[in-house]
Amino acid sequence: MKALFIVNPNAGLRVFQNIAYDVARHLLQSGDLDVCQFLYTKKGGDAFEATAGLKPGEWNFVLAAGGDGTVNEVVNGLMTSDCGIPLLVLPAGTTNDFATALGIGRSSLALEKLVKSFCVKDVDVGVCNGRYFLNSASGGVISNIAHNIPPEQKAQFGILAYYSAGLKEFGDGNFTTSRLRITTKEETFEEDVFLLVIANSFQAGGFQNLAPAAKLDDGLMDVFVVRNVGPFDVIPLVSMIQTGQHVKDEKHFKCIKTDGMHVELLGDGLFSLDCDGESLGKMPMDFKVSEKKLRLLVPANSPKTKKLFSSKPAGRKPVK
Repeated sequence: MKALFIVNPNAGLRVFQNIAYDVARHLLQSGDLDVCQFLYTKKGGDAFEATAGLKPGEWNFVLAAGGDGTVNEVVNGLMTSDCGIPLLVLPAGTTNDFATALGIGRSSLALEKLVKSFCVKDVDVGVCNGRYFLNSASGGVISNIAHNIPPEQKAQFGILAYYSAGLKEFGDGNFTTSRLRITTKEETFEEDVFLLVIANSFQAGGFQNLAPAAKLDDGLMDVFVVRNVGPFDVIPLVSMIQTGQHVKDEKHFKCIKTDGMHVELLGDGLFSLDCDGESLGKMPMDFKVSEKKLRLLVPANSPKTKKLFSSKPAGRKPVK
């Protein structure tokens, strides 16, 4: 079996990059791997270039070791090449929402077990203006906070950097909203939006129950619109999101499932959107679920995996 390991040496918690070495060494020693090639990214776009030209069967799987941005590049490369090579995520970034949602551990033992069981599942991938995203796209105040945190603070303080920046933003009284028009097959509506999230899994932005009913193979996106809120609403609303109760609050939230939508900004101002932590650019934007699927290595018996799929993943051992 042959594997390509793509490692971002500058991703958040750098100590976890050493796990990639251990995984490769142990799998080569056990005979589960015959060939393992490492590729280290030096700049943005390297991970995409390394995977966009892959051919079917060139590798048995690709491991992406980095944060959400690195994984997003690899996803875009694999979807562009349409090679059908499975992806294994080693969560080495700051938040690692998608890997956490799936219950993918950071230990070498957990990742080696994933390779040996080789449980592969076809998963949905979102598309926005031609760019693929695996976990979520989001915009609004929280998205702005993430982009304003210096990379060195993310690396040093991890998730605490996000919390600290968020408290400062809200402490400064920044509750800016934007007027958006959102059009789906089912409806068109306009809202003063504080936060917009398009989710593929149930976790995004560090919130573990943002989309409690999300499935990775249902062909739908879970869309959450947080309406205009005041300073005294924020803490109760965050608490509701953490427990998944926000889906019942029609006053502050609008929650829908759809396979596609058009989003446009009404009036002046700026509404920043990103997908898996990468900036999407300017409005308007079109979202849809890709007709092509991404092949993903997932934990076979994880309760989180079972929650995210409508059918049981089938183990599929590759030919060496």
